[in-house]
Amino acid sequence: MSPATPVDIERRRISEELHNRVGPNLAAVELNLKIIETRLGNDADSELRQLLGDSQAVLSQCVAEIRNLTGELRPARLEYAGLDAALQEFVQQYRRRTGVDTRLVVDLALPEQRAARLDPALEWLAFRVIQEALNNCARHASAGHVEIDLRREGNLLRLQISDDGAGFDPEAVGLGSKTPGLGLLEMRERIEAAKGRFSLSSRPGQGTHILATVPIGPEPAAFASGAPPPL
Repeated sequence: MSPATPVDIERRRISEELHNRVGPNLAAVELNLKIIETRLGNDADSELRQLLGDSQAVLSQCVAEIRNLTGELRPARLEYAGLDAALQEFVQQYRRRTGVDTRLVVDLALPEQRAARLDPALEWLAFRVIQEALNNCARHASAGHVEIDLRREGNLLRLQISDDGAGFDPEAVGLGSKTPGLGLLEMRERIEAAKGRFSLSSRPGQGTHILATVPIGPEPAAFASGAPPPL
């Protein structure tokens, strides 16, 4: 397996900083708010109690956002359990959060193996592309159904993502708030940096289909997490 790239190392550092520095501070604020709530008692001014409740709600949202962000920067299940397990967990959370019927098929096994791990950088690439595609779908597509198919075909990793959502004009990507923009461009750049191919087809009212293939091998995977290939 290839060593961690500078992008991987920086991502882990930021994740650990958020967890180790911001986490304890937020926990301390949460404790202080609970103490204030207890000491106010039931006779506290209703406006003051409402402000306290709002503050607690905002804090809970911040904690959830930090947790989600650190998970995106460094998904623990991806690192320790592999791509299949990490995707199953993410898709389950996505279904619960959005209500979108999301079907996932992952087949990475070689004929002579029951299971296989890809290069860590290639696993991260596949996870991030699927994550970004689903986030785009939730923000823009209004889809009721999404299908994800990720499989190993010889020396290629093949990914298909289809939804039955609103669709869009691919020529208008990034030109307005109602069409996907930077997320799609980032997906394409990640795939092409790994010496892969990325194609997208969509039309208004007819959903969106993404197809990406990436070579499986030490050289392409070394750049899959976003680091540029050597000149």
